Amino acid sequence: MLVLPTKQIKPSQRCPNCGKIHKHWAELSNRHHVCSDCGFEIPRDRGSVMVMYNVATNRQPGLGTSLVDCGCLSSTDSTKKRKHTGSMKQLGQLKRQKLNHEPDGELETPSVYTAG
Repeated sequence: MLVLPTKQIKPSQRCPNCGKIHKHWAELSNRHHVCSDCGFEIPRDRGSVMVMYNVATNRQPGLGTSLVDCGCLSSTDSTKKRKHTGSMKQLGQLKRQKLNHEPDGELETPSVYTAG
């Protein structure tokens, strides 16, 4: 499944033909779009679908619309940003290992504090 960031792509404001963003297209009363740059005409909903399809197939002109720019190149891209995944028990064990590990490689036993 491919999830595209619509706030970044702005499919209802972007011309599917040339990629120009038209802020006035965002108004819901504007149901038919005519691009002032290239003259492309299309109903709003069809234009939005075309933009999303073009982005998904990596054919949409305009800045910030490639799958790499959107961070959607592959399903494993988002896992590279995560340091660790696993159950809460596994993450807790990993955290305790890091806390009890000395920089020189020696393991440290947690000290017991007594109230005095």
